[in-house]
Amino acid sequence: MNDQKEGGLGSPEAKIVESKDIDLDNPLLICGFPSSGLIGTIAANEIIEQFDMERVAHLRSKYIPSAAVFFEGRLRHPFRIYASEKKNLLVAISEVPVDEPGMYQVSSCLLDWAKEKGARETVVLDGIPVRGMPSERKVLYASEMEKQKELEGVGDLEMLKKGIITGIAGSILSETLTRDMVGFTLLTPAMAMVPDPKGAAELLKAVDKLYGFGVSIEKLEESAEEVRNKMKEMAQQVENMRQQRGGQQQQDEDFQRLYG
Repeated sequence: MNDQKEGGLGSPEAKIVESKDIDLDNPLLICGFPSSGLIGTIAANEIIEQFDMERVAHLRSKYIPSAAVFFEGRLRHPFRIYASEKKNLLVAISEVPVDEPGMYQVSSCLLDWAKEKGARETVVLDGIPVRGMPSERKVLYASEMEKQKELEGVGDLEMLKKGIITGIAGSILSETLTRDMVGFTLLTPAMAMVPDPKGAAELLKAVDKLYGFGVSIEKLEESAEEVRNKMKEMAQQVENMRQQRGGQQQQDEDFQRLYG
């Protein structure tokens, strides 16, 4: 499919716009969205950069703030999907929050498209909000029953025994339950509004133990301060956006999420 600008699409509930044809064989879908410590976004971006993944699609929705994301002067869609045929991998990433009323539409649109591409498994990388610097760097998981045995066999992973996961992460996990797709999440504690590259590194370690992609965390650990500074301004912009769109209440609710 040609990479061309869209025309006359209006303001859809949720729509995937493809920019490149891909040929994958039951790929894994990794999702990283803005959450505590921007952990999911940082981890997903590290995977994209290390594997030199190509942007193959983006998601348009009236529930995604009208914002243009840019790095080093290059404009990007705020909700993007990347692919690696070599790694048989899809990565969905966003730097902006999805409005609460549109969680179902956006998550359903993403998973329906991924399923069309053959995806049978989805993992959401997320942060657990804590006040203050995390005292432990443990990685927890919550999964559907058929995935639990595999996760139990991975050292250093701890089951999240009970709780509620909200936001776009919770919506995606909920929607995997209604599809022929296994969904699970990997989480680690992080301060809510401070970018946390070290927390992202812990999630990447867990991903590599599960799938053996060969993700390196050395660069991320070495450049943690640089990454934190780059993401800090974006985190503040996202927070300002939340408040302008009535998101302050959602942030307060995030602190009250029950994780066990």
